[in-house]
Amino acid sequence: MQQDLLLLRISPLALLSHLLSRLSLLLLLLCSSLALRLPPQESVITLNSRSYTNKFSLFLFLVHMVLAFGLVCFMIVKGVQGLVEEGKSQREEKRVLKYFLPQVEAASFLSMTLAFVWQKAVRLWPNIMVLFIIWSSFILTLSAGILLIWFQRPATDGVGALFIVFAIGNGLYACWVTQRTGFCSKIFMKALEPVSKFPDLNLPTYWMLGAGFCWMSFWVLAVIGSLNFYVPPLIIIALILSLAWTAEVMRNVANLTVSRVISLYYLRGMQSNTQFCFRRALSKNLGSACLGSLFVPAIEALRILARGLNLLEGEDEFMFSCAHCCLRVMESIFRRGNGWAYVQVIQ
Repeated sequence: MQQDLLLLRISPLALLSHLLSRLSLLLLLLCSSLALRLPPQESVITLNSRSYTNKFSLFLFLVHMVLAFGLVCFMIVKGVQGLVEEGKSQREEKRVLKYFLPQVEAASFLSMTLAFVWQKAVRLWPNIMVLFIIWSSFILTLSAGILLIWFQRPATDGVGALFIVFAIGNGLYACWVTQRTGFCSKIFMKALEPVSKFPDLNLPTYWMLGAGFCWMSFWVLAVIGSLNFYVPPLIIIALILSLAWTAEVMRNVANLTVSRVISLYYLRGMQSNTQFCFRRALSKNLGSACLGSLFVPAIEALRILARGLNLLEGEDEFMFSCAHCCLRVMESIFRRGNGWAYVQVIQ
């Protein structure tokens, strides 16, 4: 009797579980049949994603630009106050305005003009420009060093000596790479082949150069105004770091624009709109430019160090082991971070 009652209690539960298992099996068979009938859907890759890349670095750069703009405006106001009020600050600022501002503005204007000419010259005469770039660096650096030493002042003598040492290094490097200039010229000419299909490809670079010149003009006035405030050296160092990051971001915005246009032409056969790519680099991909502007220069500096360590020879096993370890670490860094990352970001 007890066994019959136990069977009566268990049988409804067993029946329910049996029905549920059958129902789940039917649903599984139905889904599998539908999956067989429907054609496979390929993942759609969009080139115009609306999401921003590297939002944190973009946020840091925007905060930095707000602070830098406020600091520059404040320093300009302090500079005007120092010129109006009589005293030591007025004499010092007048001296700086007389001997420092004209030279810096002239150098900025000359550098921007040469940059415009450089862009055109590389496109027209790539063979000649490779040799000119290599040897002009040596000649101009050596000339600047000799000119600074000719002033016969302690500060200029030290800087001039550094320029001459750097020029000697440039000259040795130029002698070392001269045998490879022919191959470099061929690479230049091959890389410039699709440029004729995009007549406005250099416009983003020109816009960035113009914006850089305008910002540099205000920046110089802020440096002069910092002389009329507390701890001028710290303020000048902060302004220099801000200018370096801003200039690097501007350069990399132009890099992102050109990389998108040319890579889409080679990899997908698309002829993109340069202005659209430029606007995208200034908006969606600006975070990547900000992040790369912080890390890529350091990585490239490590690359130069790695090349120097690669030439290390001698009988000192400890130094050779250290150089070998550093090379392995740097090679792993180069595989994960380098200037080619800009091509991957914009695709």
